[in-house]
Amino acid sequence: MQGLCLAALLAGCGPANSVDVSFQAYSIVPNHTSIKTGTITFNVKNDAGQVLHQFIVVKSDTPANQLPLGADGKVDESQLTILGRLDKVDVGQSGTLSVALVPGHYVLFCNVVGHYQLGMHTDFSVTP
Repeated sequence: MQGLCLAALLAGCGPANSVDVSFQAYSIVPNHTSIKTGTITFNVKNDAGQVLHQFIVVKSDTPANQLPLGADGKVDESQLTILGRLDKVDVGQSGTLSVALVPGHYVLFCNVVGHYQLGMHTDFSVTP
């Protein structure tokens, strides 16, 4: 019994929160859509994607499907504060991004031309 209690105690001392993110065709699919505040490590994989993608994290009260678009058809990044990004995650590749996040609403998206409009965005929340 003491071994189980020690194991439970040690499990709470592990690494930062992590979220596995998969690119599936033209969608971003995290294994969690909500996580507790702290340094969050996003483990991004493009194993089911078809082309090169980006992974961008922004804090915003705006729903994921309503970010401002520029004339070039991409999300207007000048109107957002980007907290972290992976610019090139090609087919078959993966990447890791660690970002300190406070409680609130976030948007995870790809800003390669046309990808945001095809659905490469998702809402994400951080709780206290």
